[in-house]
Amino acid sequence: MRNFKAFIFILFLGAVSTLPVYSNDIYVTQSGAGLNLDIIQDGINNVIGSSSTAVSLVGTSMNYSITQIGGANVLTSDVEGASASIDMDVTGDSNDVVLKCDATGNYSCDNWNVDIDINDSGSATGDSSNIDIDVGTIANSDDSDVTLQILGDSTTANIDIDGASSPVSVTSTGSTNNFQINVDGNGDSAGHAVTIVHTGSGATYDVVQSGAYDSIINLTVNTSTGAAADVDISQAQ
Repeated sequence: MRNFKAFIFILFLGAVSTLPVYSNDIYVTQSGAGLNLDIIQDGINNVIGSSSTAVSLVGTSMNYSITQIGGANVLTSDVEGASASIDMDVTGDSNDVVLKCDATGNYSCDNWNVDIDINDSGSATGDSSNIDIDVGTIANSDDSDVTLQILGDSTTANIDIDGASSPVSVTSTGSTNNFQINVDGNGDSAGHAVTIVHTGSGATYDVVQSGAYDSIINLTVNTSTGAAADVDISQAQ
């Protein structure tokens, strides 16, 4: 699909009966401004883009909404262009989420708004999901806003933001989660603000902020039960 303004709604319900290998695979390549893309997948082993063939969205003023319900799902997206609004809701265990902007360096990632929710399915084994968010992979991103909310255990998240005025917020409820947050680039009165609210035991946080001015970290950790959190913070001008 090339060069069009579009509203796309995709609903896939995976039949999960006695054959857990059933899955839905979705691959989208889009170029052009003003895209509205909504995708819903319900099942297990579903794929929306993969490490070899990511969903590729190129253009400005995009709205990208994903809902995945089930376990062992894969969600891999390269979204290039300014003024993108991205909302991802993933429920279930052992999911793999990758979101990148400007993987080729041809487009800016300015004015990004990213909201990702990882929800516990109620399984006793925990979520065990992997989340990788890279905004401004090559070119800087100005005025991006990344919010990650996680309910569940044993989740790993890597957040790498390159640009000015790029606040990051992480809210985590669960145990043995691991977070790597790296914010790089010039800050200003609204820039380089990292907010972390964690409730649970045994979490590990490594936060690195670098660049000129305004490196701000707000950290709230509640480990009233179980092992304490391990927090490392590095700030540099």
